[in-house]
Amino acid sequence: MNTAQIQFFKFLPVSLFGGVMGLSGLCFSWRIAVDLWLMNHFIPDVIGILAILSFVSLFSAYIIKVMKYPEIILEELKHPVSVCFFATFIVCLLLIPGVIMNEFPKIAAIIWCFGAVLMFIFAWYVLRRWIDHQQEPQNAVPAWVLPIVGTLDIPVVGLKLPINGIHQISEVAFGIGIIFSFLLLGIILGRLFFQSPLPETVQPTLLILTGPLALAFMVYYGLTGRVDLFAVVLFYFNIFLLILLASKIAHISVACPFRVTWWSVSFPMSAVTVTSLIFAQHHPDWFHQLLAVSLLAVTTMVIVYIFIKTIHQIITGSYYTPVNPIK
Repeated sequence: MNTAQIQFFKFLPVSLFGGVMGLSGLCFSWRIAVDLWLMNHFIPDVIGILAILSFVSLFSAYIIKVMKYPEIILEELKHPVSVCFFATFIVCLLLIPGVIMNEFPKIAAIIWCFGAVLMFIFAWYVLRRWIDHQQEPQNAVPAWVLPIVGTLDIPVVGLKLPINGIHQISEVAFGIGIIFSFLLLGIILGRLFFQSPLPETVQPTLLILTGPLALAFMVYYGLTGRVDLFAVVLFYFNIFLLILLASKIAHISVACPFRVTWWSVSFPMSAVTVTSLIFAQHHPDWFHQLLAVSLLAVTTMVIVYIFIKTIHQIITGSYYTPVNPIK
């Protein structure tokens, strides 16, 4: 293994699985758009293939990192913030089945079951650590929502799989996820209000805060089949939150060089796009149609741009080392 390869595997952050989450979410968005506007399935199929290839490639590379540099993995697991990003891998196990379920339903169900069990265990593990050890206020960053609120990812695909008791499992995941969504959003926003601002290099992670309510909307809709007052409140508040946070990080591409933390915007944007498309199905007026089209277009362009930049930096070896999400 040459020097460049050694640097790559040492650098490889588990948070890069967030890119697979973003691609999977974009695939789901385009599938809904295809059905809503009667388009060709080519685009979601290509995005789905990219998501699968990206997951397989990242998983293989991370296995090598685990075998070669276990001390780095352990250090990340011990860190109060970086441990949260391990949830991105588990969430991939919950989303990838949604990409392949039409062609390989049994394989999708097996992968999903494994991911669901891991998600519940990981959420319990991280929450127990927070309870057992006093947390510093500055550690309350957007990444905190990943391991606990990640339970909301369980029903997103699970409700579409032929699994016994899936409705009850989804209700449990929804109950845990939505209550902790409100609790953690309050804690993290309080930290943002009263502590020093996040460094510019990790400002993109702010968009993670739009993910929980988007997932809550999707799961609530999946469980009830309704877009009622509660769903409307979740949707409009999250759109406002997206506009607020997006306006704050819009200048980041100019203010700092590209980093893998930019992938933090991909899945939240995809999730909000899915909610806007579902909302447009039930409110087919020009405003909601335009909102859905705009979000789909912007999300697609952002993810394509980040994907190309990531591939370019991996090929050229010009990637940046991971940044501390606090300092």
